[in-house]
Amino acid sequence: MKMFQSRSKIIVSIVATLFVVLFGFMANGCGGGGGGGTTTTVEAPGVPINFVVAPSAVGGELSATLSWAAPTTGGPVASYELYKYTSETPTPNHLISLPATTYEFIDNAGLERGVTTYWILAAKNAGGETSTSPVSYTPPGGGAGEVDKYGNNFAAAMIFADGIGISNEVITGEWTENNISLVDYNTGLRPVIEENASVLPYWDPTTTYLKDGVTYYKQQTISTWQGEWQDGTGTEQNVTAKWGDNLISQTLNTGSVVRIEMVLSKALDTNMTAYNMVSLYGEKDVEIYGTDKTTYDTNTSFVFTAFASLKIEQIDENNNTITVVEDQALFDNVPDGPGKFAAEINVAGNLVYGYVWDLPTNNIPAGTYRITFTLNAPSNVIIGDVAVPSEGEPDTFPVLDSPTQVHIDITIHPAS
Repeated sequence: MKMFQSRSKIIVSIVATLFVVLFGFMANGCGGGGGGGTTTTVEAPGVPINFVVAPSAVGGELSATLSWAAPTTGGPVASYELYKYTSETPTPNHLISLPATTYEFIDNAGLERGVTTYWILAAKNAGGETSTSPVSYTPPGGGAGEVDKYGNNFAAAMIFADGIGISNEVITGEWTENNISLVDYNTGLRPVIEENASVLPYWDPTTTYLKDGVTYYKQQTISTWQGEWQDGTGTEQNVTAKWGDNLISQTLNTGSVVRIEMVLSKALDTNMTAYNMVSLYGEKDVEIYGTDKTTYDTNTSFVFTAFASLKIEQIDENNNTITVVEDQALFDNVPDGPGKFAAEINVAGNLVYGYVWDLPTNNIPAGTYRITFTLNAPSNVIIGDVAVPSEGEPDTFPVLDSPTQVHIDITIHPAS
């Protein structure tokens, strides 16, 4: 029996060897001289031609139509890759991949009057990408008094803890799902009073995007919708504080521009209404979200208090302050833009406290920095917990100092 098994293994081995030899011979061709297999090289496409941008006929001056024609040289196009940046954020970000049979794209999200937007188009296949020069468009107007610089729509649930909106105005009304005449503009949420929407929500047919067979209405367009909010005056709001993930997940150096974010949220006893939101395309500064108009009941709400402040200080190894870099309360008289601590609705439709810390512009040296978020009187918000990240070292995790204060320590490395 053992001899039979051994001979079987020998026979299988011989057959396998013959198969490998025969397969290799066939793969290399039956002709003489063994030179090995051939490698196919794909030629990259040529440059797309006639790449132009113009105001969209259907979307108006804040909607741009990009059009082009296929390259006349190079290999076949597998896709077109579109990149976008502005005069204010001059770093190209990937916007969207388009099929090789597409020769037009309407960009109707995020354009601003007086701000020049640039697009770069690349034809792509396995051989590489070949890009055009940038094309640009500047919507006319700009400056004070602009009313059609569309912001983001709030899509989640929110409690205004102090009865004060993100506009720093006292709330006088209540949430309405579909009656524009009852909108409380003091919340600071869209629609703002200058938009003169006739209905709420307002679904503009020129701002749609089809994804996976579903029609979505984009953020940063004339379309408006509003998740449910409540006036929380008189009720203590016990929240969880969460710092933005990038403070832990990214390696920061003296050449970084650091986005600091804080979110306050709480569990609800009674569900509230929120809109389903989906990331449609783009990344970083040019990512676009939208909703398919459907709503859902949520048991979690964002919480906003007007009495919040942010402090950044460099500390030594004994946690002593070396220098205070920033100490700013919400609604302090600081110009809009980087360096202003503010509450805002992000592209996903959520509420965040945000601050852009431009390290190279402000000559911030390497070292350890403590970022502290504080709730000041007369806020009725209590921080009951702080979210612990799923990655990173424990000594870099956020710390709950008190029911009104939380901090996180970060390291700024020298730029390489």
